Amino acid sequence: MVRVFFILVLLSSISMAQSELNIKLLNYTDYGNSGEELGTPLTVEITSSESGDPVVGYQVHFSISGGHGELVPSEGYYTIEEDSADGLVVQTDENGVASVKLQLGKMGEITVSATATDSRGIPASVSFSLVSLDIRAIVFQIIGGLAVFLLGMQMMSTNLQQVAGNRMKSILRKLTANRFMAITAGALVTALVQSSSATTVITVGFVNSALMTLQQAVGVVLGANIGTTITGQLIAFKITTYAFPMIAIGFILSAFSKNTKRQMWGKVIMGLGLLFLGMTTMSGIMKPLRGSTPVREFFTTFSSNPILAILAGTLVTVFVQSSSATVGLTMTLAGSGLIGLQGAIFLVLGDNIGTTITAQLAALGSNRAAKQAAMAHTLINVFGAVYFALLALDENGFFMKLVRRTSSDAMRQVANAHTMFNVVNVLLFIPLVPALTKLCRIIVPSGPDEDPVESDLILDSNLLATPVLALDSIDREMTKMASISGKGVTQAAEHFLSGKHSAKKIMNMEDRVDDMQRDLTVYASQLFKENLSYDQSLTLPVVLHTINDIERVSDHAVNMVEARHRVEGNILDSEGPLTTAAGEAYQVLRGMTEQVVAALETHDLKAAQKVLILEGRMNQIEKEARDNYGKSLATYGVSNLTGLAILDFINYCERAGDHLKNIAQSILGGGIWHGQEPGE
Repeated sequence: MVRVFFILVLLSSISMAQSELNIKLLNYTDYGNSGEELGTPLTVEITSSESGDPVVGYQVHFSISGGHGELVPSEGYYTIEEDSADGLVVQTDENGVASVKLQLGKMGEITVSATATDSRGIPASVSFSLVSLDIRAIVFQIIGGLAVFLLGMQMMSTNLQQVAGNRMKSILRKLTANRFMAITAGALVTALVQSSSATTVITVGFVNSALMTLQQAVGVVLGANIGTTITGQLIAFKITTYAFPMIAIGFILSAFSKNTKRQMWGKVIMGLGLLFLGMTTMSGIMKPLRGSTPVREFFTTFSSNPILAILAGTLVTVFVQSSSATVGLTMTLAGSGLIGLQGAIFLVLGDNIGTTITAQLAALGSNRAAKQAAMAHTLINVFGAVYFALLALDENGFFMKLVRRTSSDAMRQVANAHTMFNVVNVLLFIPLVPALTKLCRIIVPSGPDEDPVESDLILDSNLLATPVLALDSIDREMTKMASISGKGVTQAAEHFLSGKHSAKKIMNMEDRVDDMQRDLTVYASQLFKENLSYDQSLTLPVVLHTINDIERVSDHAVNMVEARHRVEGNILDSEGPLTTAAGEAYQVLRGMTEQVVAALETHDLKAAQKVLILEGRMNQIEKEARDNYGKSLATYGVSNLTGLAILDFINYCERAGDHLKNIAQSILGGGIWHGQEPGE
């Protein structure tokens, strides 16, 4: 036991003893291109601990302790090659200096150790930390990873919109002036579709279409800012290891399931997997960059400057059109250790400013109210970024300490900071919604000609990316077109019968209907380019036929106006079966136009059914008029030309009724294409 004790004491004293040698790193380049030789040799200086003089002819062992590379002897230094492929022993020269060259291997961090052992066997060692970079691989993988991330985000968002489209529409359209409900709706819709940009674009479209007030829109935008934080929180859970299984499951569901909804959910899952795969790709390529001092210094300088960091976050988000992508990229940088928490928060604040550009773009070409809604989104995020940047300026301040306490993981801290920013911003702006609405109206004042005329179509091209909402917009504008067409043909009938109404006014209405047909047809046709569900792809042909039928009704108004030139006075003042039939045809036609507008407006099946009943009566009137035409010539003395004009008028009413019947049948059929022309 005594011997063991003395041995332990001796070993302890040796381990605690100071080496007779001092070993020091000399200047070297800490990064280089993969496959090439490092720009400067790895050099150490050995001096005596006592005198500080250079130690000449001493052996220094160089070895690669981490990463990939190959040590190569330096010229002018005596090298003793060892059996180990990653080690070289080099003798110090007259200046106590030993040096080796390094051939860089594949990309990644490399650690090279240099060890000198004194006469007592006590080692002195230092380590070179450097990084092997493949610039092309870095650029390709970052761009490719970001592209995969955006592809996944788009796939997930698009299919979630398809799955939740009707629900999303009903949530937004049932809003009241209650700002709390508006905030809740905005948060729910954004959480459903995983895209604040989609929600704000839809909101701007609704304001442009007068379906939502500016104050409601402000509430929805506030809610959307909360809903968009869900993506960051999902990323922070670090379930990226499940990326490939999710892609596989999603592909199986989307490719082999016969159920449309399952196919869409499969694409949602596949999109989420691609999102995580993109994050993994970007994260994997960024980790080696930590070993490069210039890279670290660049990101440190860049992210520690609040103005520069916020500007960078804004510009990148404007470029990629997705705050979720840039927040994810910021989380990756923070998780890789390339930027600190403070810099990441500044970047996130810039991301939140940049995402408002989507709403601004959506408002281009829209009415003043839509521009005001987009301005509200910008003001909310800019004001919030300003005061949060002031809070984050103090590295050891209350806000920064609070964020650090939420988690020990850097990525989770960034996600939590993003959530805090948006939640606190919403709480701050809730009582300020009326004031913010007024401010937006001051910044973007309404002009005297802002109210659209009856025939103005409001078709927002930004809604095309959300087919369920675009189709809803078409339905609304078709109703407007049907109302004008019905009004025109009714006035034309009255004009024929009594000379009432201006022929020029009726013709102008027909011209407006023609313009509406053109614009609606173009807009509806553009939807074929979008990612439509099976039902939507069957709905579009019916929509196009309905637009055409509405326009054909208006065409018969022109025929009636032209037929008026062949008669005089008030037709209904004359007695006889033809004039009675003409009056009844007019009444039936007016009833049909009213019922069609009601059916289009609310998808009222009872109103559509009434149209079919009235159309049956119209056919009967037209048949009886033909039968009585010959009798009227002999019995009542009506001139041949006048009687023929009246018969033509009844025929025009019947033809217009056929087109109205087609519209009613499409409504009764659920607006779905059944493989034949409506009315066949």
